[in-house]
Amino acid sequence: MTFDRKDLSDEQLVDFYRNLLWPRMIEEKMLVLLRQGKISKWFSGIGQEAISVGVTLAVQPDEWIMPLHRNLGVFTTRNMPLNKLVMQWQGAREGYSKGRERSFHFGNREHHICGMISHLGPQLAIADGVALAYKLRKEHKVSVAFTGDGGTSEGDFHEALNTAAVWDLPVLFIIENNGYGLSTPVNEQYRCISLTDKAKGYGMEGVQIDGNNILEVYDTIKGVREYCIKNQKPYLIECLTFRMRGHEEASGTKYVPPDLFRLWEMKDPIKNYERFLIGAGVISEMDVAAIRNEFRDKIESELAIGFNTKPVVADTEEELEDVYAAPSNSQQGGELRAQPLLIDNSAINSEIHLSGLSDAESPLRGVGGFD
Repeated sequence: MTFDRKDLSDEQLVDFYRNLLWPRMIEEKMLVLLRQGKISKWFSGIGQEAISVGVTLAVQPDEWIMPLHRNLGVFTTRNMPLNKLVMQWQGAREGYSKGRERSFHFGNREHHICGMISHLGPQLAIADGVALAYKLRKEHKVSVAFTGDGGTSEGDFHEALNTAAVWDLPVLFIIENNGYGLSTPVNEQYRCISLTDKAKGYGMEGVQIDGNNILEVYDTIKGVREYCIKNQKPYLIECLTFRMRGHEEASGTKYVPPDLFRLWEMKDPIKNYERFLIGAGVISEMDVAAIRNEFRDKIESELAIGFNTKPVVADTEEELEDVYAAPSNSQQGGELRAQPLLIDNSAINSEIHLSGLSDAESPLRGVGGFD
């Protein structure tokens, strides 16, 4: 594995290492807790950290990301506190969604992360909507959506990429090709040589990269982001990697040939980057040990806080308030009724005109009565 630092300073390279190592060490601890029965479920991203971390470092902190359940590195690189993440994973009220979701099925507006949707395709269309908002507001931003090799076979993938291409939306579509869609190997999923071939069908640019090389991921995403903003177009990036654990810990890995594990172990994103930094004289083995000891202590202290939560007690009134809007004065007898969503096309058209787009140029032309 070859690392090209380009114009990155030693401080940046070390920062990349810390961001890469932090989610790995968290996951290693979570797997211990799982075996101890202290947590009940875990979807591991071990071996895939360079994608989550590299992508998140390459985009701006206020640009929305739609991650998957193996993208712990997105959450940690956006500096979400581990103690609160633990509360969320435990379904505690003190977590990010008051105990309503666990695992990574949650988002957070402050950190510009949109919660994943289990069948791993619908969040691609959400990225289109975010990019459309950026476009109408003339903001120089991109939205980022993750999917897996299996997700590219879903209808949502086609719809999202086609819409982004036709409407010229600045979206980064990231495919984490980790070799398996649950237990189905990629050679049984599609017949194209590379998943980037699918980009051509939508008139979209695409590139395949080494998803285990943190510097290649970072540099590629940074350049693609600039392309998408300048040209107001989407881009498809296929990141080659491997899932070193099961689909989830309960499912095991008996269907994976052992040789694949041995091959991808040699491509481990953290071990290889660590060797590069030591060889380049950026850090020493003593520095590595010090960082690891620092992280171990931090994990233990954060877990002590994260597991110190109160039992969840259902509150019907609060649940209603968080789901439904308050009833209007015109409603009789205090009965809660679903209010119809009225879309004012004239208001949206005004927004389009304010953004400098004519009706003919509007990306909404031909959709929902805009033609």
